[in-house]
Amino acid sequence: MFKNILLLTFSTILINSFSIAQNFETQRFIAVTFDDLPMNTKYLGDGNQWIEQTQKLLLTIKKYKIPAIGFVNEYKLYVNEVLDSSRLKALQLWIDADLELGNHTFSHPDYHNTENEEFFADIIKGEKITKKLLSQKNKMLEYFRHPFLHTGNSLEKKKALEDFLKEQNYTVAPVTIDNGEWIYARAYENAYNNKDSELMKQIGSEYVSYMIDKTIYFENQSVKLFGREIKQILLVHANMINADYFDELAKELLKRNYSFISLNEALTDSAYETEDTFIGRGGISWLHRWSYTRKVDKSFFAGEPEVPKSILEIAEIESE
Repeated sequence: MFKNILLLTFSTILINSFSIAQNFETQRFIAVTFDDLPMNTKYLGDGNQWIEQTQKLLLTIKKYKIPAIGFVNEYKLYVNEVLDSSRLKALQLWIDADLELGNHTFSHPDYHNTENEEFFADIIKGEKITKKLLSQKNKMLEYFRHPFLHTGNSLEKKKALEDFLKEQNYTVAPVTIDNGEWIYARAYENAYNNKDSELMKQIGSEYVSYMIDKTIYFENQSVKLFGREIKQILLVHANMINADYFDELAKELLKRNYSFISLNEALTDSAYETEDTFIGRGGISWLHRWSYTRKVDKSFFAGEPEVPKSILEIAEIESE
């Protein structure tokens, strides 16, 4: 009996060891995308602060050689309808770092609540400065990211936007690792505004753990849907919490054997050719859009990590 117990224990150790080894052997790829450039912030109104936060974020991007892309809302460059030189400088820093920029519309409207022509005009309006900045590096404006990840709440509306983007030679920037990062960012800024440095540290630490949990969840969703781990596309924002903690997040991603790749390289994965007919109200991961299109069982979506109530309360948000 004791011998059998020993054999069972030894077998369990071997299985667990194999699982851990497999995690480190699996080569993973991730494209990092930042929304709401030049800066998504509630309390930092001074453009010089935007420059400081951007410099901190770009130091991390440079440190880990991340070929990141930032999606711009050009309305953020203006103060009282006048172009602000320091905010423009913050955006210029991305170009100086030889990074890509994409269009996130001018004013970040919700396509589901906006007439088509008005939304299309906002896309065109959001090109003006970004195109000029990219031209400094002989680059073109190629990529578009939907605000709120809202792609259309009817098949007709969805197709109208798809057709418009094709006419304008845009490539859609999908997202596979969607998350509640913006909630942590708001909680972090609220703690900053209250001069609570200890709470900021706590939120930052929990943020990194939460993001890795989300990443693991979508790795598994990828395997369930495609039988393999696809090249992932991560959505985060240009904000204070990432200026301070993206370094820690990058370290954790490297521990999971991720290589940082460009958005263009990620899109070479055949998974991104999968049909997407999702027209729900939510802005969700493309892995889940493809799953809804394939009409998978509801159990497929179980186990997604949620932002804890404590963070929601600090962020002053009722629910995720």
